Amino acid sequence: MIADRSSIGALITGKAFMAEVGAYFPVSMALRGDVFEAVFMMREGDLGHRTSGPYSPERPPHDAMGWAQLRTGMGMAGHFPSFRIEAGGHWPRIHVALSGTSVRGLIVMPEEVTAEAVNAPYLGKWQDQISSDVRIGLDYLANWLGSCHHEAGGTAPSIDLDLVYRPFDYEASLARYDQRMRELIPPVRPVLELRWRSATPAQRRAFVKNLKGARKSGSRLDPRWNYALGGIEVEVPR
Repeated sequence: MIADRSSIGALITGKAFMAEVGAYFPVSMALRGDVFEAVFMMREGDLGHRTSGPYSPERPPHDAMGWAQLRTGMGMAGHFPSFRIEAGGHWPRIHVALSGTSVRGLIVMPEEVTAEAVNAPYLGKWQDQISSDVRIGLDYLANWLGSCHHEAGGTAPSIDLDLVYRPFDYEASLARYDQRMRELIPPVRPVLELRWRSATPAQRRAFVKNLKGARKSGSRLDPRWNYALGGIEVEVPR
């Protein structure tokens, strides 16, 4: 399959990749034009018997190697993945690349991810839903970009996009939920920050039509629209 070398194509492929690689918690995600890169946290238990470094040719990370071997030769997001195991530290890392695209992923072990890395007071069950929320956001953005391109014409718009986790008054939010549900409520706000690389004024106007009810955010030097999509927010320049 020939990849669509555009931001729209990268969003569509990246969304499918996130689901098919394992729907792991995205520690970070960035899109630069048609280059999609994400860092994922391996789910506890997915590797079975765990290994830890230091590794050597005589003592390789069999857990990570086995995970990759099971997926070698299988299609992923419409492309064939290649895998590279990094074993220079205490825990293995798995690099994944989709052939014919600029979609890349790095899977790190849970021990490498700290709450501070995602601006959270703690990690936990709330992480399980974030992959789905992010994929919903990517799906909407791909559709909106395709629609504004169709409506306004011209070259397909190109964007930069970053997934960020913003702290907020989570304790007030948790107070509205039963104790048993609180561990499922994210103590941070996942936000997809969009910046235009190239888009005509008509394309931008057509895109913003999708943000009805958005609130103003940002600063005087960087005014933005903030639009909530269920469990994730999208921010776009005003």
